[in-house]
Order: sequence, then C-alpha cells, then structure tokens
Amino acid sequence: MLKKPYKPPKKTGPLPERVTLERAAARELLTTWQHTGNKQLVDKHLASMDKLYGQGAEQRIRQHMREVNRDERHG
Repeated sequence: MLKKPYKPPKKTGPLPERVTLERAAARELLTTWQHTGNKQLVDKHLASMDKLYGQGAEQRIRQHMREVNRDERHG
C-alpha cells in the first residue's frame, strides 16, 4: 500500500499575522515618506500591497500609517 504525500491543510480564513505585517509596512512607508518626502514612491509601494496582503490592503495600511503617526510619532 502506497502512502499519500503530506499536504498541509488549506487556510481559508484571514491570516492572523497580517495585521502585524501591515502595521510594519505602514511604519516603514511612513518613515520613508518622512525622510524623503517622496509621495510618489510611497504611493507606488502602497499600490502593490494588495498583491501581498489581499484586497483592501492599501486602505488598511494607509489607516495604520495615520495611527502610527498620531499615536507613536507625535504622542
């Protein structure tokens, strides 16, 4: 009898670490914007975030950027 190869279970729900990764990306992009002032570069990177973190990631990361700027940088 042949053994079937191991297949990891498929995850269909939201990734639990996505919030942490998105917040880290927000901190990185906010720092880039503060040091370079290059809005086009930040917008370009934000446009590619949907591919990495799923639908609506750009808006979520922009919100994280606002929260980090308000709570951590000027708090």
